[in-house]
Amino acid sequence: MAKKAQKSKFFRVATAGATTDGRNIEASQLQEMAQTYDRHKYGARIFIEHIRGVNPEWGFRAMGDVLAARTGEVEIDGQKRVTLEVQIEPTDEFV
Repeated sequence: MAKKAQKSKFFRVATAGATTDGRNIEASQLQEMAQTYDRHKYGARIFIEHIRGVNPEWGFRAMGDVLAARTGEVEIDGQKRVTLEVQIEPTDEFV
């Protein structure tokens, strides 16, 4: 029997600043993502891997959807940084 879909709490997915691969995420980029995110327009899906499966019954299928995005703030080494936080609706399998 399928359970009722669950919404997660908001959680951090990105923080402004340097990344491990040498790029830099600007606070303005995260703010723009949060301000313009519309799940009905963009339909962001959750995938465990970067690989996409052709058959939804096996392998690398979607594990849910991003419902909403917002910005937050965290202090790292005495400096405040903008964060991107999302709320998701995971599939039963992902839960």
